Amino acid sequence: MNVSALPSTATRLLRAARILFVERGYHATRPQDIARLAGVGHGSFYSHFTDKQACFLAFAEAARLELEAHLRARTVLQHGGAAQLRALLGGLLSYAAANPGVLGTAMSDLSVIAAADAPPRSLLARWAAHFAENLRRANGIRPDYDAVLVAHLMVGVIRGAMQSGQAPDAIIDQATRFLLHALRPDGAPDDDLLFFNHGQDNAGF
Repeated sequence: MNVSALPSTATRLLRAARILFVERGYHATRPQDIARLAGVGHGSFYSHFTDKQACFLAFAEAARLELEAHLRARTVLQHGGAAQLRALLGGLLSYAAANPGVLGTAMSDLSVIAAADAPPRSLLARWAAHFAENLRRANGIRPDYDAVLVAHLMVGVIRGAMQSGQAPDAIIDQATRFLLHALRPDGAPDDDLLFFNHGQDNAGF
């Protein structure tokens, strides 16, 4: 057996935590359950995480990074508002289908679990900030709109569409058309309307 090829203890713990947090939820998952599923001793859990809260935050951050990489691969070559929105929604739907239960954690407000230790902004808040920055640069957005407020409304629409239970094609088509119709004057092209600028250092993904 090639011992160096085996996953590290930390990796095994995070894999086990992912399974249990998704299946049971945060409150019903115990550190000893995570250690048992990972095939390590109970003490090994505390060698890597101070407590269950720290383990959950590590799992949530790993899920966020995984999701952002998944979406980046689908949006990086898309130009124009419609193409980017369709790629975003399609990426979210494909990630959710491939990783049942994980998307909700990646998009959750972690301050509910750990107000002091959670990241300063949730994934959705970061998306709103990046949407707002790019909307300010866009030509043709309705001049009476506040970019920050509109960006948060966009995030709400996207999250609500993901939770609607509708068919994927309907979610992609109707959410894209709804948002573009709200953002642009009637008949205005969307070629210069970008929600993601992958060249920015602070881009969400």
